[in-house]
Amino acid sequence: MHHSGLFVEPACEHNNCPDKMGCSSPKPGERTHPCAFQGSQSVLMPIINTAHLVHGTASCLQNGWGMLRAQSPGGSLSKLVFSMGLTEEDLMLGSEKKLLQMIGHIVRRHHPPCVFVYATCATLFTMEDLNAVCEKAEQAWGIPVIAVHNPGFAGGQNIGSRYAGEALFEKVIGTTTDVEDKECTPFDINLIGEYPFSQEMKEIEGLLSETGIRVVTRIGGDCSFDELRAAHFAKVNMLVGGRSMLNLARHMQDSFGIPFCEGSFCGSNEIRFSLRQLAYYFQDAELDDRLQRYMRKEEARVRKEISLTCKPLKGKKVVLFTEGAESWLYISALYELGLRIAAIGTHSNAREDVSRIKERIKDDTLIITEIDEKSILELYEGRKADLMIVSGRSAYVPLKEKIPFLDIDGERLKLYSGYAGLRRMAEDLMNILEQPIWQMVRRRSPWEV
Repeated sequence: MHHSGLFVEPACEHNNCPDKMGCSSPKPGERTHPCAFQGSQSVLMPIINTAHLVHGTASCLQNGWGMLRAQSPGGSLSKLVFSMGLTEEDLMLGSEKKLLQMIGHIVRRHHPPCVFVYATCATLFTMEDLNAVCEKAEQAWGIPVIAVHNPGFAGGQNIGSRYAGEALFEKVIGTTTDVEDKECTPFDINLIGEYPFSQEMKEIEGLLSETGIRVVTRIGGDCSFDELRAAHFAKVNMLVGGRSMLNLARHMQDSFGIPFCEGSFCGSNEIRFSLRQLAYYFQDAELDDRLQRYMRKEEARVRKEISLTCKPLKGKKVVLFTEGAESWLYISALYELGLRIAAIGTHSNAREDVSRIKERIKDDTLIITEIDEKSILELYEGRKADLMIVSGRSAYVPLKEKIPFLDIDGERLKLYSGYAGLRRMAEDLMNILEQPIWQMVRRRSPWEV
């Protein structure tokens, strides 16, 4: 199955640029960032009780498990991922028969509603027909067996998310018609997110439910297989925190007539913009009035709390050293809390991320793309910053240099979406800046004086 068309997305204005595609491609030897296979897993793994079979070596499964560990929502199968564990003999002689047997073993023992079979780099080397094996397994067991074509060297995590979106659209979404009218409301939407935003969708759903907007399913987040099958009954799709599954939103618009918009819920300004977009698509006076009352009440409460408790944050300088959507997601929230963003250093960012940064920053903020560790430290000292905000592997940089930092990625337990998330962010930033440990670790030892 050839998916070269995924590298050119008609709905993304950055894919028409002749010099560079919208999604950043990995450079030779660069494997410190997630590959396409891991991107597909991050979208499909949170689906409750579906089975996930990695058609590759054991190392592929182990490589992605750390990133996905915190995403398991709680279903019995959601904490299990199966691997073929291909050996040298399998790679040389082929493993289609072994794959069919493994799918049968999973179905007999665990009875999942669906099995996802992930292609890897090894699958392409063996030249196996994954589609044919999955079709044979479907006929034998009577459940969907879906091949996800995402070899690791196809690109980065964004491309992997697009592969997963293609698989969901072709095989899952729209495959049910038995939804009763009473289960639908006039204000049904789907949230389409990605890692690392998938864990925050529950928080966003709670915020929307207070305004009367119902979330049918969270694509890329905690959801059930039946919810995904009925996702085409929603009235609007909202892409949350990134565009990696823009292809899925476009397909659903073309096939089911569901319009889509983009939104973010980090900071009052972002929440207001996102809710206004939803109000525009629903065109309901009662909903408009309810949204306006809700936003006025929550914004007034947040402003009061910030003015009373966040005075130490006002005027503090922060440097961002992040990658992906984290480079722009929290800019509005930081300004709202009174911080000044001295500089933003990014690496492995798509063109769309850079454009979103430029839309949100103020004139005195410096942006440097493809920056390295030494340069960001020089920038931090030169700009006399008080705090560094990092994500992913960048977290080790301020840790080694004994610089106060907030890691907004990884296994953080506190989420920063919604009005409650803004308060949590303020608390975390206050705690970091007021910690005495940063003065202690940078103090000279007695024998150095």
